[in-house]
Amino acid sequence: MRIEHLYYLVEIAKTKSITLSAEHLFISQQGLSQAIQKLEADLNVALFRRSRQGVSLTEAGNLAVEKAKEVILKYEELLESMEPYSRIDSPNSSDKLCISTTPHMSHYLPPILDSFREKHPEVNLHIEEQKPDDIVTKLNEGLIDLGLVNLPAYYSHPLLKNNLVHFEKFRSYEFSACVAKSSPLAKKIMFKKSEIRKYSIVAYNLEPYLEMLTRMFGDLSKLNIIAKTNSREIYLKTIIHSKAIGITTLSDVNLFRENSIVAIPIKDSLCLDFGWLMSTQQPLSPISQDLLGIYKNYMTINLSF
Repeated sequence: MRIEHLYYLVEIAKTKSITLSAEHLFISQQGLSQAIQKLEADLNVALFRRSRQGVSLTEAGNLAVEKAKEVILKYEELLESMEPYSRIDSPNSSDKLCISTTPHMSHYLPPILDSFREKHPEVNLHIEEQKPDDIVTKLNEGLIDLGLVNLPAYYSHPLLKNNLVHFEKFRSYEFSACVAKSSPLAKKIMFKKSEIRKYSIVAYNLEPYLEMLTRMFGDLSKLNIIAKTNSREIYLKTIIHSKAIGITTLSDVNLFRENSIVAIPIKDSLCLDFGWLMSTQQPLSPISQDLLGIYKNYMTINLSF
């Protein structure tokens, strides 16, 4: 049994979704499923009931989660108590890299981080999902090294205007209306925003995303949003089976790889800019530059249409 398996158990219990938990933990769904299966084998019990709606805890699973939280608490207390000694005894400790990402970027990070860790196994990597404003502030305060972000084209911040933090745009994508290929709407050439208000809509349940929808359509209570989810599987199935419209960009590559939906332009749509945030007060370290190089290479290959 490995301590990270207990973290996985607690996270899945919280989200009730393998897909969403894998995104939060920056690992593949297959890797997460295998880890839970190994934990169940070690404990010789079934921890979850699996269904099309997601996963739910068994009676043993509920008890295991409570005990896992206790173990994790003690483990973190142990690590904290050892920190002063590790600093004294390890003057040549591993390099540390702290990055922050906007929530949607977690969909792209696992293969990027796998490549980085293969090249730099000695680097102590810290990652945190944050809102753009928080990333800008932490860069200015020197608390993180780099921000990997996707930002709406209208995004602005005083520190950007004062050139204390710089946003480097890598690629830009317009929001489109995504419909099932089997839907009559798939024949449309372009949507007007007023037309979209007439149809059922599925939306990602992320605050920055919902803010962008508000910018595009105004009061969201006037949209017929039939589902809000962070699961791409549910998002896709709602488009296909409920004939709903999804509002997203072509950068949502896993969605379009299903080959069952099409993207239709929206007149006067917003743009989502991909890139990175960095402090202008200190240069990027060689390690940060390496991570940035891997990020740019991955995004170039996988987000080219």
